[in-house]
Amino acid sequence: MGKPLLALAQKVKHEVKPEVLHHRVSIVGDHGLTHWTEALEASYDMIVLWLCPPCFHRLEEEEQRNHWSLWWNPLFWLSYLPLALCVLSGKWIHSLWGQGGRVRPDEEPDEMRARMHWIYAMDGPIASLTLLDLIDVLFDLPNYEQRKFQSDMLSWTITLGVTSAYVLANSYFISAMKHRSLVGVRLVIVCQTVFAVGLLNMLVAGVIRNKSSRRFGNDFFETWLEFATWCTRLTMVAFMLGAAFVYSRLWNVYKADYRATGDVLFHMHGRYLRRECERYAIIPIAAVLMWTLLLVAYYNDDDLFWDALV
Repeated sequence: MGKPLLALAQKVKHEVKPEVLHHRVSIVGDHGLTHWTEALEASYDMIVLWLCPPCFHRLEEEEQRNHWSLWWNPLFWLSYLPLALCVLSGKWIHSLWGQGGRVRPDEEPDEMRARMHWIYAMDGPIASLTLLDLIDVLFDLPNYEQRKFQSDMLSWTITLGVTSAYVLANSYFISAMKHRSLVGVRLVIVCQTVFAVGLLNMLVAGVIRNKSSRRFGNDFFETWLEFATWCTRLTMVAFMLGAAFVYSRLWNVYKADYRATGDVLFHMHGRYLRRECERYAIIPIAAVLMWTLLLVAYYNDDDLFWDALV
């Protein structure tokens, strides 16, 4: 750690001008910053927002950035750099179809945090893991065993389908924020919440099943490794629940726009809803596709189900 990390810290501090530090949220996504600096800024913002105590939030912005409890804290660096890589990979993925920057020039802080902290930070890693899974399958070709290869290909195909549906829904979420669509944003919030709560129920039900059926005697898990795997899955589900919580802040953000359009009049209300539902119908379709694939995986093999997600 030591000198290289401190050098990186100084580099980030100097790249982000002091006069802009009091508006940390607003600078994320500026074209004047490199992609890597944007990712570092988003990572820093996440850590300060979610992991630092309220007393730290009351410090001046410049004092926060120079505080010893961050730059000399190994836990900070263990979170800071991996989170930045997650955000950067997600930003590159969404840049392929023009969603690598702000949703609008007047992007709100909550919109920025939904995009950078949760959409990019989730989509990048799961897309990268899908690619790594394919490479792993292809590396097995020299030692080809039909049964194993078919199982691996089925697992990867389901993973690809689930990942594509999840990234597609998030892409439409960014589009809904860009167009300030009340219906589109609420569809995403509902689908995200149902998905996360459903996975949480499956995790808890699996543990209860192990105990009630005495699958492992009086224990919930057979080995500590299985317990660690379960905790990893729980962390992923917690991240999705956290995303749903942050997205919920946008539930009424565009309500004023909707009322101002005049479409709120009774005789035009149906036309407005039909237009918005047609535009964002892909969101519930993607959710149904995702659950269908996961249920297929679950009824084939419990591990196959989670392989499609983790």
